Amino acid sequence: MSRPTKIVVIGAGFAGLAAVKALRRNPDVDVLMIDRHPYQLFSPLLYQVATGGLPEDDIAYPVRAALPGVSFLRGDVARIQPEKNSLRMADGTDVSYDHLVIATGSVGTTFGIPGVEQYALQMKNIHEARAIKQRLFGTYEEVQESRLPRESLRVVVVGGGPTGVEVAGAVAELQRSLHREYPAIADYASITLVEAGPRLLSMFKEGSSNHAREELEKLGVEVKLNSAVDRMYESDLHLGTGEILPTGTVIWAAGVAAPEKLGDIGVTGPGRRLLVDEYLRMQGSANVWVIGDSAAFTENDAVLPMVAPVAMQMGRHVAKTITAVITDQPLPAFVYTDKGQMATIGRRRAVAETPQGISLHGTAAWLAWLGLHVGYLAGGRNRVSVIADWGWNYLAWGLGPRRAVIE
Repeated sequence: MSRPTKIVVIGAGFAGLAAVKALRRNPDVDVLMIDRHPYQLFSPLLYQVATGGLPEDDIAYPVRAALPGVSFLRGDVARIQPEKNSLRMADGTDVSYDHLVIATGSVGTTFGIPGVEQYALQMKNIHEARAIKQRLFGTYEEVQESRLPRESLRVVVVGGGPTGVEVAGAVAELQRSLHREYPAIADYASITLVEAGPRLLSMFKEGSSNHAREELEKLGVEVKLNSAVDRMYESDLHLGTGEILPTGTVIWAAGVAAPEKLGDIGVTGPGRRLLVDEYLRMQGSANVWVIGDSAAFTENDAVLPMVAPVAMQMGRHVAKTITAVITDQPLPAFVYTDKGQMATIGRRRAVAETPQGISLHGTAAWLAWLGLHVGYLAGGRNRVSVIADWGWNYLAWGLGPRRAVIE
């Protein structure tokens, strides 16, 4: 009897989990998943952890519980060695494979702008979200006790994509709720959203972009368009227009890229993402597959965006493709099915667009956003907990900070 085909999947994000869930149904394969964390992070809701709306464990689900019966190795991959069909782990051990699936996701990028790396806060993992939460809440305490100037309550969010819009809206609502706790200083708090382009949510229709801007401004967010960041210092942000923004906290949501180490194993394209063929196979390789944010897949002359629906579809497809290779069947080409897009701005404020060209704004879009995100969450306990937290936050609107900071 021949041994099972060994498949190693690096990364327990949306793409990696989707691939493994499909592959584990095949009795002729032996699947190993590798990730530095023992949990799958539901990154679209990180901003709610950062602004006190949800606890951390609501958006983190144990990988072993999500994939019962699948081997899981917690650790960092130090080097991928395609010529040897093996990986070198950070602890020096080697892991061999017959097929490798790279689903390592993305990291924040500062575009080399001076000062951003040192002074801005990013939000790509639990630790960074926790740091933002501690800064936002802790600054109120420091200002209240006169250990920091009132100008420290100024928050600037850089980046007018979905993440930036969602963070800016959440911070604005947080600042409103803190009036009850800090009446003497709350009026000094402000939130500014800075976008280099001519409009917010550039991937949406202009009507949705304009609606998002109007709703943010109703919440008290100052929106600055056509305002690229030139450089940053500890207490101010310099724009290409010449304007200088005094800041207390800068949250950087201006872009993401694939991890730098991917450039060591293949040809990269936009955002350092590995170029793949129509089957999601790394260019120049027969058994290395790339999915999710790590893959630069071009369709209709455009590289697919780095979003969860793309990653999940890629994960399921690569499972079919590897199965086809193992069984000597024709390889199916990957075709992305557009499921639409959406972004939430705040309580009963959102925009959504369907592939059929329908645009939803306000409460309808917000309810659609809630339903989709609950459906994507892993684990029944997490879904119930998130629904309960959202329900409480809705009913207790304006009654003060929703989550205490435990230092």
